[in-house]
Amino acid sequence: MHNFDILGLEAFVAIADLGSFTRAAEYLHISQTALSRRLSKLEAAVGGMLIARSTRSLQLTQPGTLFLPRARRLVRELSAAMQELKDSTMHGYGQVVFGCLPTITANLLSQVIAEYGRAFPRNRLQILDRSATEIREAVQRGDAEFGISVLPKDTDGLIRHPLFADPMVLACPVQHAFARRKTVSWSELSNQSLIGIGALSGLRVQIEMVAKQHAFDIRHAYEVQHLATAVGLAAGGAGIAVLPRGACSGLGASGLKLIPLVKPRVERIIEVFVREGHTLSPAAKPLFQLLKQRLAVPAA
Repeated sequence: MHNFDILGLEAFVAIADLGSFTRAAEYLHISQTALSRRLSKLEAAVGGMLIARSTRSLQLTQPGTLFLPRARRLVRELSAAMQELKDSTMHGYGQVVFGCLPTITANLLSQVIAEYGRAFPRNRLQILDRSATEIREAVQRGDAEFGISVLPKDTDGLIRHPLFADPMVLACPVQHAFARRKTVSWSELSNQSLIGIGALSGLRVQIEMVAKQHAFDIRHAYEVQHLATAVGLAAGGAGIAVLPRGACSGLGASGLKLIPLVKPRVERIIEVFVREGHTLSPAAKPLFQLLKQRLAVPAA
């Protein structure tokens, strides 16, 4: 690491651009002595003279001429970075990185993001639209400030805030025999060709847990990785799928009948969560609060 700071770079750029120690000192609101000291410190750090000066004139040396464009860029970029940091600290400006299930992003998050954008137009949002496992791990690693997803009950190290319950439904094509039913019990799925979501997904784990607890078998004739694919296959008549109701409404489930599953009624709890000990950035705090206000359903 070179032993010089922004002050030396600013001094060098000001002298070179203004062509005068006097004007550069006035521009930086410092004395000429302080200006000379800053330049000398920079030259000592780089190991050579950048500006040749005499009592009557000054001129950039060859190293100074080569270094000036980079010095200008460094001063500009560092000044911009410092201003962004200041804005973030004082006004909540900045970038927010958070994780969210793709189905929640598509269906429920757009209005909240639009409202936040109107209040904080200078902020930038980066949404990690990934699986429940990936979102949890991103928050635990510190790659995301918070997550909106489904969490296992035994998850440690996270502070969680339940938002709403998303009930499981049976998605089947309108020509299927179940389409005329008001409800379907889980045990009736034993002999059906189900479209399953990836074996490691939170939804798949939850479905298999229900089957185990209530002693019935579920046969997955197809396995896909994304809910949107399952919806498309079911709508095309390839099979039926157990899906969260909220996800279906955001995936263009036309041509499908969504039937409540009973005996038992099963739902997934959508939560927003942060890592224990993590302090949300000024830019993230208002978004986090807005999500809780707009998406949380009060307990009955």
